[in-house]
Amino acid sequence: EKLNRLYGSLSDELSDSLNVAVRYVPVSNYTAAVSAFRSGSLDLVWFGGLTGVQARLQTPGAMVLAQRDIDAKFTSVFIANGASGLRPITSADQLVQLKGRRLAFGSESSTSGRLMPQYFLGENGVTMADLAGGAPGFSGSHDATIAVVESGAYEVGALNEQVWRSNVDESRVDTDKVAVIWRTPPYV
Repeated sequence: EKLNRLYGSLSDELSDSLNVAVRYVPVSNYTAAVSAFRSGSLDLVWFGGLTGVQARLQTPGAMVLAQRDIDAKFTSVFIANGASGLRPITSADQLVQLKGRRLAFGSESSTSGRLMPQYFLGENGVTMADLAGGAPGFSGSHDATIAVVESGAYEVGALNEQVWRSNVDESRVDTDKVAVIWRTPPYV
């Protein structure tokens, strides 16, 4: 609902400014956005880093038009359920504490909710096979990652820091049950 309102307004502004009909079309997930762009069903898409690369590889002539200033120094956070006993991690090499834990990412195609957190884990000695069950879980979205960690279904989750902050600021997170234990270094 919020995206429809926000991007509906952006569509109207672009239509007026460009003198071309622009319509906001919501998609259900990252894969659907890449597929719709590749097939020509969508002409302009706001992609994340990973999906932007996927879209350009699959769509001859596709190009990046713009990037937000905040995307030059993006961060993800690892959050933990208080009952997990995990405490704040002060250096990346301490990520090995996550071995044997139930960890949730958001979408498999999310740059900030899977790709970069997984990269930093790997750089610090944690493979996906090291996690409880031999693999991570996937909640489907950043908000859902917060929910599954807060509920205790997963001990740890990784997500976009902006989404985390927004949920905390809007009191949608019980910070007595879940807290940030590590912030990734910035990435583009």
